[in-house]
Amino acid sequence: MKPNLFLKMLQHLRQNENIMLYSNLLQVSEEHEAEAADYLKTQYNQEATDYPFTAPDFDKAAALWGARTVYIAAQLMLYREHKVADLENMLPVFTGEITANAMLSADLYLRFLPGIINHLKLIEPEDGLIPILEKHLHTWHYSGIAYPLEKTKLDFSIITAHKCLHQLYVNRVVQYKNLGLARHPALSRLLRANLGIYRPEFWPGLTFELTPDDTHSEIK
Repeated sequence: MKPNLFLKMLQHLRQNENIMLYSNLLQVSEEHEAEAADYLKTQYNQEATDYPFTAPDFDKAAALWGARTVYIAAQLMLYREHKVADLENMLPVFTGEITANAMLSADLYLRFLPGIINHLKLIEPEDGLIPILEKHLHTWHYSGIAYPLEKTKLDFSIITAHKCLHQLYVNRVVQYKNLGLARHPALSRLLRANLGIYRPEFWPGLTFELTPDDTHSEIK
């Protein structure tokens, strides 16, 4: 039986936070995907024990899609024998419903996309792969908080509709000190409540201007 290089790469990335490519292998067998799905579920359940409120259930399809996206993007950093027109077919959009479950499950690996994009920019700033990956991050922007996304392209309806995801999103905004997102109407009220009087200590220089839109960020 051939070794599951897809799973090996996923395990190495989670454990070491860097990518190891074992071969130029873009196709993943169903058997290897099934093994990877078991690993993804275990990783999700471990993370979910620390989630606030009630954690969404694991979304297998979204987790596998996110893992495949990162796996293929990583392969394409080194092994590029394809035309730009072929890249979108190799990195398709998720065809399922994007929910809080899907957002957090896909994030197991989509959180590594900003690093891949930044690496691609160092190699070739005009690489046609970059806008494709950026488009994914704008849709799955919980995984792109560490990346300079265009705020006007972000949909927060899924984020604010789920208490757990909303809180995790705000936590990550504080972690990466993303000022633009911190002041977004969908996040600013909850973020202010979290930081409270300790705001100057945790985030020196962070200020807000209250607007009527702040009510959008309330957790219902």
